[in-house]
Amino acid sequence: MEANSDLKKGMGKYFGVCPSYHHSKGCRCSNCPSYPGDDRYMYCARGVAESPAEDKGCLCRDCYVYHQFALEGDKFCMRNPE
Repeated sequence: MEANSDLKKGMGKYFGVCPSYHHSKGCRCSNCPSYPGDDRYMYCARGVAESPAEDKGCLCRDCYVYHQFALEGDKFCMRNPE
């Protein structure tokens, strides 16, 4: 039941994106125009940016990690996890 509500929130089919070295190499966060510059990456796995990100566009849907884990939605660096 809880998994269905997560799908409805746009969190994709997988609920544990693996932030491994292999997957981090496919991450596009640091190339994104909205990248907040906080030296983090894989916001889809690690949560929102520590410093506020300004919406200047989004590369999430073009990312290897996004497709590998069948994610849905975008702007993971700005998403409120609640």
